[in-house]
Amino acid sequence: MHIFLVSDSKTGINFFPLLEKLLRKKIAGLDCDTIFVPFPEDIPAAVSAVMGEADLVFVFVLYEEMNFKVQALLNKLIELEMSGEARIIKVVEESELGNPDEMELEQEKELLAEKWGKFILDYLFKPDSFKPEKKA
Repeated sequence: MHIFLVSDSKTGINFFPLLEKLLRKKIAGLDCDTIFVPFPEDIPAAVSAVMGEADLVFVFVLYEEMNFKVQALLNKLIELEMSGEARIIKVVEESELGNPDEMELEQEKELLAEKWGKFILDYLFKPDSFKPEKKA
């Protein structure tokens, strides 16, 4: 299985080494590559370049405020996924980091790696976990 982890330098937090380590423990024979681009607008081109060899692309972007660039990024990622060449997990969220100190930043990296590692594993191996539960 080949997974690409994609982000941009403006996102400002790199938890990908921890995420890759977690995924390697759970997925035998995993081939995992990390791609960083200068700006969020560059992400679709990077994703497009690896679609043919990816089983899964995980995109992580934090933004300060929702604007047309963020919406255009999401729309382009959806278009790429609809092309059917690879599955894309699109994590494009408003940043809640503020100005963390070094210890807070390390804790946030660990939390993000655990959260998204579990999500990726469920997405790949437990697709039924996303079904809504029926309320009694």
